[in-house]
Amino acid sequence: MAIKRDGKVIKLSSRKGVVDTSDKRKMTIAMILATIIGLVLVFMPNAYKISINGEFVGAIKDKKVIEGAKNTVITQLQGIYNAEVKFEEELEIEKYRAKKKDYIDQNYLISCMRKKMDILIGLKEIFVEGESVGIVSSEKDVETLKAELKRKYYGDKAVKVDFDKKVEVRDIFAKEEDLISMDRLVQKCTTTTPKSITYTVQAGDSLSSIADRYNITMDSIVSANPGFTKNVVLRVGQVINANINEPLLPLKVVE
Repeated sequence: MAIKRDGKVIKLSSRKGVVDTSDKRKMTIAMILATIIGLVLVFMPNAYKISINGEFVGAIKDKKVIEGAKNTVITQLQGIYNAEVKFEEELEIEKYRAKKKDYIDQNYLISCMRKKMDILIGLKEIFVEGESVGIVSSEKDVETLKAELKRKYYGDKAVKVDFDKKVEVRDIFAKEEDLISMDRLVQKCTTTTPKSITYTVQAGDSLSSIADRYNITMDSIVSANPGFTKNVVLRVGQVINANINEPLLPLKVVE
């Protein structure tokens, strides 16, 4: 726009005080970009989500925490059982946006691994006549079982004993929770079944020694053999009857 003043033409700008349209567009774009970046930062994954069998455990920032926890669990179990240890499954891991309350430390992860994961340990399984009776930590537990059964069957008697059935010990990978306590193992092995047997008298046998052999009383032998008394004289080769309560794992006295 132009006006005349004192014979001179003066031009006035029509854009004075008005922001250029291109500048406004640039400002709008910058604000949109800033908003997008802000949203990305808010929702961008910042941690690893850990789950075991679909159950949320917690969040960690560095995967090295997992490897450290796993190695610690293996070392702990190897120290207890002196055996090979292996994980049957892996942790479920995915990146996500964690909250402050979600984070866990390595000790908590170790505890969760021990409680919730399938970790297999090289253990021993005891079989009696081919039937499994329990899983123990080592072959030393078999000798402990024999000592406990001797105490159960013979009390403080100074006798040497051995298993009176075929006992096998086989290697097995099993969970820590599969182990049987010694009390429970003794209970299973001493569970009895009524049984009638015959016995052929050997040289040196007496009514008392036969009763001790089967952990029964002399009276029970006498009652199972008509005409017997406690003072009966046994003959080598003589066949006698006995009613016994046979335990799942009996012992025998050895010379």
